[in-house]
Amino acid sequence: MAHEICKRTGMDAKARVLDAAVSDQIHALAEEYGKDIQVLHYNAAVLRPQFLEQSTPESLAGDIQVDITGALVAVRAIAPFMRQRRSGSIFLTGGGLALFPSSEFLTLSIGKAGIRCMCQALFPELAKDGVHIASITVKKVVQASEGDPQRIADLFWKLQQQPRRAWTWEETYG
Repeated sequence: MAHEICKRTGMDAKARVLDAAVSDQIHALAEEYGKDIQVLHYNAAVLRPQFLEQSTPESLAGDIQVDITGALVAVRAIAPFMRQRRSGSIFLTGGGLALFPSSEFLTLSIGKAGIRCMCQALFPELAKDGVHIASITVKKVVQASEGDPQRIADLFWKLQQQPRRAWTWEETYG
């Protein structure tokens, strides 16, 4: 994908693979690229059905580590660079499970609620320092055949293009 972006736009793009559950990998990425990152988009989540009775303490902790802690670590690692520049965008992909939780997807519901809460809570503090944090709460199953990915991307672009005086912390889709 990075190669295709470079080819189509002439811009420099790099791809890195990391495990969102491993804080050291997130910190290493921030150390290497933090001063250059203009937009952070976090969309990691554990997507699996798991009722409470099927869960273990380890599976619950692992899901929350990716769904919430990884996002918090990424924001904490990148935000200082953006604050220093007084510019940057942090976009988190939320989900309808934050609004309509499911017992079958309990940890994912909690994770998406945490993402939404994180954006709302951090928005005023980061905005005063010139950093826009926001979430797209996707309230439906995304279908490529229905054009959902493009519409969601358009919402992220809308957030990116908002004038500072009109910044919002959430858009919804679906």
